[in-house]
Amino acid sequence: MKKTAVCIAVLSFCANLIAQGAPEASTKNEVQAIISAQFGPQFVLAHAFPILTGDFNGDGVEDIAVVVTSHDALQTDSSRFRVIDPASEYFGIGDPKITSQFASQYPGGSRYLLIIHGVGKEAWRVKEPKERFVVINVSFDRISIGHMERKKKTIDDIDLEETGVFNSFLYWNGRRYRWQPGATQM
Repeated sequence: MKKTAVCIAVLSFCANLIAQGAPEASTKNEVQAIISAQFGPQFVLAHAFPILTGDFNGDGVEDIAVVVTSHDALQTDSSRFRVIDPASEYFGIGDPKITSQFASQYPGGSRYLLIIHGVGKEAWRVKEPKERFVVINVSFDRISIGHMERKKKTIDDIDLEETGVFNSFLYWNGRRYRWQPGATQM
């Protein structure tokens, strides 16, 4: 009798875990569909990284940041999105037409960080978002949401961690994204 009760409890627990995994898969499918619609089908969601949502530009509307790879070479002059390179800009070479030609440090190709600034009630899911960015040449093996205070207002930033090397973060300064090395907050 006890064995049967334990087996039922274990099966119930496993069923709950599987049921909880299903919404995450549908969320990733939804995000991949939005990536394809907003940026193009060449960008593929990197499933090893979390999907980050927060108010990155401080306008009170939810934004999204995702890590992707690309099947094709990056087109820096797209009408769909803006390609930016805040890490190289920090060091004085911020022209994405030049820095997009740099070789990838990752096996299997380049990683890009896609950011959508949302608008209205649908936020980043809207058909025509406020802004779309492809961030290139940032080094990380983990990403997360951080918070910083800017002009007496707390906004979300994107923390980038390269394990054993350094931490950095991306933040919106009101006009563009800036990269700050060596810390997780200013």
